[in-house]
Amino acid sequence: MTDTMKPTTYRLTLILALRLFGIRMMIAAFGAVLSAVLITIGGKATAWGVLVAVLVALLVLASLIALRWPPRLISLTTTGYQVHRVRGAGVRHAMWSQVERVDDKPATDGSAILVIGLEHGRTTELPIGLFGLEGLDVQRDIRGRLDAAHGYRQLPPTDSSSGQDV
Repeated sequence: MTDTMKPTTYRLTLILALRLFGIRMMIAAFGAVLSAVLITIGGKATAWGVLVAVLVALLVLASLIALRWPPRLISLTTTGYQVHRVRGAGVRHAMWSQVERVDDKPATDGSAILVIGLEHGRTTELPIGLFGLEGLDVQRDIRGRLDAAHGYRQLPPTDSSSGQDV
């Protein structure tokens, strides 16, 4: 890891994005039925029906965009990190110089939570399940950037057969 690390953004896993998409489509279906009923009634209800239809179309468009580009959860740079759109995460951005530790802990439901411990006892907590299969990559990336920011480097591998360093 070097100081020339590129910024990285981790997004919501596709499985969870699809789940949100499904919920939005159920709401859109209800809105489409409501729109059809209002337009069928006629009179002033027609204007309301058209308005509901436009709102349904906007919801479907926004849902397709969110499915194509799931929401950002955390951005990592050489200087620090920033959390996006995660409620209850705690500290939303910090410099690597403020980070003291990176751990994980079990949540009450048995899933894992990534904990970034900062000075003065402050923390950032992110459910690892939000990242899907990239959860371990996020942890490794954060640890690597933290090590690079503090000037740590990996030790060269040792040759275990001779007991000497290579």
